[in-house]
Amino acid sequence: RIGSVRYLGEDPGLAQLMYQANLDVFLTSLSALLHGVALLETGGIKPTAALPELMQTLAGIPPMLAAGEDLAAQLEAGEHPGHLSTVTMMGATADHLVAASEAAGIDADLPRAVQAHYAWARSRGHGAENWSRIIDAIRPYA
Repeated sequence: RIGSVRYLGEDPGLAQLMYQANLDVFLTSLSALLHGVALLETGGIKPTAALPELMQTLAGIPPMLAAGEDLAAQLEAGEHPGHLSTVTMMGATADHLVAASEAAGIDADLPRAVQAHYAWARSRGHGAENWSRIIDAIRPYA
């Protein structure tokens, strides 16, 4: 099931907006999963060997986020402490993924989109802040 049933307010459009947000996470995750498979295939690793490990990474994201602080509260407060990870660190990782994708000859549009978020944050002096600062590159008032 994608999402959960709950009351979001008097505006019925909010339910559809929540559904679209859930689809955003779902579809982007599926693309990322298959991008990882395609990257590994260029090294001769078959999907049957790749997918189980990539699924572990996908399943490990919620515990990783829970090990830090309350991400939702920090986003609402506009706080992005960089003591667990930084824009610079995660941005360098995005840079490496773009380079690896290009070197392997696979489509790099998805990692380039991610890279652009980190580049935006770094270019505005947020390199020492938490990776969550990239939300400002995504919001409409960026």
